[in-house]
Amino acid sequence: MRGLRVAASAILAVGLLASGATSVSANDTPVEESIPPGPGLVELKQAISDFRSALVELRDACRAEREAPAADVTTARKRLPKADSECVKNLKALKAEFQDIRQKALDLEATYRADVKQKRVDAEQAAKQKEAAAKQKLAAEQRNQEELARKAAQTPKPTPSASDQLAKKQAKLTEQLKQVDATLAYKQGLLKQSTDAAAEYRAKAATLTGADRDKFLAKAAQADKDAAQWAAYVKEYTAQHDQLVADLAKLGTTVVPVSAPKPSDVATKRAKLEQSLRDLNDKVTYKWSESDRYAAMATDFRSQAAAATSQAMKDLFNAKAADADTQADDWANLARQYEDQRDAVQAQLDALTA
Repeated sequence: MRGLRVAASAILAVGLLASGATSVSANDTPVEESIPPGPGLVELKQAISDFRSALVELRDACRAEREAPAADVTTARKRLPKADSECVKNLKALKAEFQDIRQKALDLEATYRADVKQKRVDAEQAAKQKEAAAKQKLAAEQRNQEELARKAAQTPKPTPSASDQLAKKQAKLTEQLKQVDATLAYKQGLLKQSTDAAAEYRAKAATLTGADRDKFLAKAAQADKDAAQWAAYVKEYTAQHDQLVADLAKLGTTVVPVSAPKPSDVATKRAKLEQSLRDLNDKVTYKWSESDRYAAMATDFRSQAAAATSQAMKDLFNAKAADADTQADDWANLARQYEDQRDAVQAQLDALTA
């Protein structure tokens, strides 16, 4: 029996050591749900359960021992009071030890709960202090910003002198004039392209008859319409140019033609023009090659249409030929536009060289 008592005590001791300063409420005192149990609770519950099982076994053993018939007693009247047996002594001692250890477990639980509650109070207090410090810092920064804004509002802004104001107006108008002149030059270039295209279309139409002639005349009419639009833009930006020149003259600024470039500038400009000329030549060559390719396709489609044995096939190949003609004309139009640009660059290069 003593071995059973020692084993049960050892089991409970292991449970207590495993629980440490965590919750030890196994079956007697419930722990608040807000306080989670520590990592020794399962072991402790098992230890107490084993201890109780040992108590039950020992109690049953003692009852069996007590109720066993004595060999020297024949009647109940002759039974004499017996002193506690070794089993009963062990049972009483084990019960006392269980109560002692159970109380220690409850004390550990109370200590753990108090520790958790205190830590939560400390954490809440620390969070409040941190929040208060952040609010104070934010308030201080806001006060500093308000103070800086107040000082900036009270500081008088320097009044620019008349000469500074005049120079500022002159610089603003000069920059506007540069932008207007750049746009004007661009619109003038588009006007020239549309005008030249219209003339080319009419010259081409003069060599044709029927539907082909009407097609080029329609293209010429569209080019005239585009030229009229570009001419309106040129007129508008020319008026803006004249107004800006007049405004600058009122401020004492005379717009003069750009002076002749320096020799170094001439060399740089010539190199740029020569490179532009090479690029434009490549584009012209490519556009005309595409125009010739589509023209050859149109011829091939017409040959296939002539050899077709059904009207449906003839119509199909004739439609393809017409589409190829359109593509050839479009590529030719682009080639002529780049030729105009190339001629303009060549004229600038010739003037620069002269």
